[in-house]
Parts: sequence; structure tokens; C-alpha cells
Amino acid sequence: MGLFGKLARVAVVLAMAGIYVLVVWLGLTEESRRSLTTTKNSATTGDYVVVSMKVTSFDPAQGVLHERIRVTPMGRFALDRASPAVDLKLLINSVSGKQIVVFPKGERISPVDFVSVLSGNLNRYPFDKYTSDIDVLVTAPAAPAPRSARPARAAPVAPAPVAPAAGIVPTVTPVPETDATDDAPVPISTALEIGASDLTKSEPVTINENFVASITGVRFEGQVTEDDTYKLVRTSVVMRRARNVVAVSIVVMSVMFILAISVMMMALRVAASPDAINLLPLSLCVTLIFGLPALRNIQPGVPGVGALGDYLSFIWAEFIVTTSAIGLAWTWIVRTIRDQRAKKT
Repeated sequence: MGLFGKLARVAVVLAMAGIYVLVVWLGLTEESRRSLTTTKNSATTGDYVVVSMKVTSFDPAQGVLHERIRVTPMGRFALDRASPAVDLKLLINSVSGKQIVVFPKGERISPVDFVSVLSGNLNRYPFDKYTSDIDVLVTAPAAPAPRSARPARAAPVAPAPVAPAAGIVPTVTPVPETDATDDAPVPISTALEIGASDLTKSEPVTINENFVASITGVRFEGQVTEDDTYKLVRTSVVMRRARNVVAVSIVVMSVMFILAISVMMMALRVAASPDAINLLPLSLCVTLIFGLPALRNIQPGVPGVGALGDYLSFIWAEFIVTTSAIGLAWTWIVRTIRDQRAKKT
């Protein structure tokens, strides 16, 4: 072996070792690249509520995102960090369970689990993308106005009775009512709808929000905004597959396609050869018919058959392997019949 050949082998070994170390390092530091932590500090005084929110699970098949939220009162709203000094009411745009949670005065505050809707298309795996909006509003009983600011109540004055003129009957103009037969469909909204009753004798509380999202295989992006009128805080989250998941999926799809093409080339070469049929390619085809689904399922979080990746690789690989197996089988059958007839003659 020449010097160039030895150097080439050493270079290949070093390249493989470098790729291995790089992949391991990317796996160890992957959490920092896929996680999301946002903080929104809106309070200008010491009276506010801290809302700590953490994503607990991601279910694209069901189209939902599960979160856990904890409320911590501060300032005049707090007896301590675990108990409110007033009745706090939390409003969230959950699609499962209650949208309103009341934390009674003086009782310990417990974390609350709720569910948000995901908008996205799972069939685009591994290039699928999802969005979700999480709306949070906290209210407290309105503080009573100081005595000096209250207007003096005037003594009630009884209206003087007025007798109707002769021959004239007083009439009352009816108030128009909403047509109860109106069947116009109302679109379903995933945003938090705030009604007049939600703010009756209540005041919105300033929210300082801490949002954390970190799930293996999912990359999070997002931002937090606030509505100045109602002090409603909205967290807009964008979710994609993590880069390592996309890389693994592409490698698996490439391997499936290359295996199928390789077996097909073996089958064509055997079928074109005038020599005796070698059944090794046929056994490989049959093995791959059952082995390709197992190889497909090692992709992280892969959905059922029918996703975009299947039309790029898996379905075609199965079709190529199955067609090659059928072609080799019939080639063997035809040649066997031909050889038997030749022997008889």
C-alpha cells in the first residue's frame, strides 16, 4: 500500500471520529438551542402578580399544548408569596376545563394545568410548524374610593303626579329585542374573550410573566405582548421540530431510498444475467419489505404513514423493493420452466 493510500485511510478515520465527537457535542448542548425563556415585566409599582408558566407537553396529533401556571401575588395583593390578600381571579383561554380560576383570600395558591390549541399541519413532518397564543388576565376586587372622593348623595325627590288629559291614554314605547330566531353561525375563537361581567366590580391586575418551554425534539420561539386596556398578557409561541430531529429524519429517509435503489440494481443485474438465478437479492427484498417500516419508525416523533417524509422516501422505497422482489420471483419461475423444457427436448 502506498503512502497516499495510508494517508487516505487515516483521513477517513479522523473524519469519522470528528463527526462522532461533533454529533455527541450537539446532542449534549441541544437543550439550549431548542428552549425558550421569556420575561415580561409590566409593573411600575410594587402591586402586581407574577404569573409563572411552563410548557409540560406537546401533542401535535391532538393539536394541543399543555401548560402549568402558578400565580404569585405581590404588594397589596399578597398576605405572603403563597396566599392572596384579596380574591384573585385568573382568566385563561384554555380549551379544556375551566377558563376562570378563583384563588380565595387567605388560601394557599396551587398550580393550575390548562390546554391551548395548536395551529399546524402534522402531515408536513419533519418540516411541520405550529403556533399557539396563550392569553392570561388576572383581576381583583376594585378598591373602594376614598370618602373624600365620594360624591354626596342627594335626597330623593318624589315626582309630582301628572293627570292625563281627558280622552288621552298614556302609551309606552316598547324596547326592541334581539331576534331569537337568528341562526347566524358564530366563529370559534381561541383568543380569550373578555365580557362585561368579568370586570364588574373588578380591576385588572398588572402581570409580570415568566414563560418557560423546553421539550425534547421541539424547538420553541415566541414573544410576549400586553394589552394596555385590560392588562391582558398574550404569549405567542411558534413550535418546530428541533434541528437534530430534522437531521435524523433526513438521514433515515436517505438511507431507506439508497437501500431500495441498491437492491433494485442488484435485482436488475441478476435478471439480465444469463447465468443461474442468484436468490440473494430476492431474500434482501423480502427482508427490506418488513425492515423498512422499522427503520422508518426510528424517526423521533414520526406520525402515522402518510406524512410528507413518506412520500419523499418510505413509500417509494417500499414500492421499489416490492417490485424488485416480484420481478426476481417471476424471473426465477420463467427460467426454471424454460430450463425444464430444454431438458425434455
